[in-house]
Amino acid sequence: MEDGFVITIDGPAGSGKSTIAKMVASKINFTYLDTGAMYRCVAYLSDKKDFRPAEIAQNLNFEIKNNDNTIRIYANGEDVTSEIRTNKVDNKVAKISKIKEVRKYLIKKQRDFAKKKNVILEGRDTGTVVFPNADIKFYLDASVDIRAERRYNQMNEEKDIKISKIKKDIIKRDNIDKSKKWGALKRAEDAYYIDTTNLSKKEVVGEIISYIKKYED
Repeated sequence: MEDGFVITIDGPAGSGKSTIAKMVASKINFTYLDTGAMYRCVAYLSDKKDFRPAEIAQNLNFEIKNNDNTIRIYANGEDVTSEIRTNKVDNKVAKISKIKEVRKYLIKKQRDFAKKKNVILEGRDTGTVVFPNADIKFYLDASVDIRAERRYNQMNEEKDIKISKIKKDIIKRDNIDKSKKWGALKRAEDAYYIDTTNLSKKEVVGEIISYIKKYED
């Protein structure tokens, strides 16, 4: 594919976006960007720094590195891979992502990141706001129960938290994401919809790659 080919994957928390995007990017040799991790970095740093979230977003140096086949997230030079996946950040990131100035700065960084690259991005508005003219768009979904279970298994810490609490938080997050004034979670009209509830990771990746191959043909 030519430089500048953009694939977006949107969907709610726990739908499998991050895992699937990484796997697809690896198989088709695309650059991967987790846009949600950028908002998580701002949420995490806003607890550590005496700055407004918008200032943090404006000055954020965000990096994704592949260390020994393990994706690591860096914010301003600090490895925050584990720190941004805590329940505390989960509960704060939805509010952070509602701030217009934060979105403005991070969307610019996301667009700059994708310039002259074959890139796959995932988030909640990558196909509707960040790249409305993306070459191929996907929207992943799953039942709330499955998403809560996945989120629980994804956590690096706090395993004492009950899945019922995570489910409640996910429902709350969905409501916030879908009602945002800017960058609300919704499926782009031209996005392929995939329900991952009863599908394995391999099956979802296979389905996505089959759509990409059709595009190439």
